[in-house]
Amino acid sequence: MSQNGPSPEVACTLTEKQEQKRSEKVRSRLISHYVGYEETEDGLAVRFDGTDESLPAVAQFTASELQCCAFAEYEITVTPPYEETVLTMTGPDGTRQMFRDGLVDRLEAETA
Repeated sequence: MSQNGPSPEVACTLTEKQEQKRSEKVRSRLISHYVGYEETEDGLAVRFDGTDESLPAVAQFTASELQCCAFAEYEITVTPPYEETVLTMTGPDGTRQMFRDGLVDRLEAETA
């Protein structure tokens, strides 16, 4: 991370009810575009297809994550020939596991 000073706490600020609602949105907006993921040194890179719908869906998801998981850094990558959209989430220790548990495991379960 590019922050100076102590690392922020790795924690989602959503209530259980808010998290459940968010989970439904994730499934409905992202599941049809999900391709896979890779672990990075300090986070995850989650891959989505390169359809016209995937980039806005990933951007909208990222914008909402900024509200509840402000400890993380988010990067959306789209490179020619636009065959996929990659959302990379990095942060302090615990970031990779939190997003794996909270996002990737749900996407994986839906596509299994």
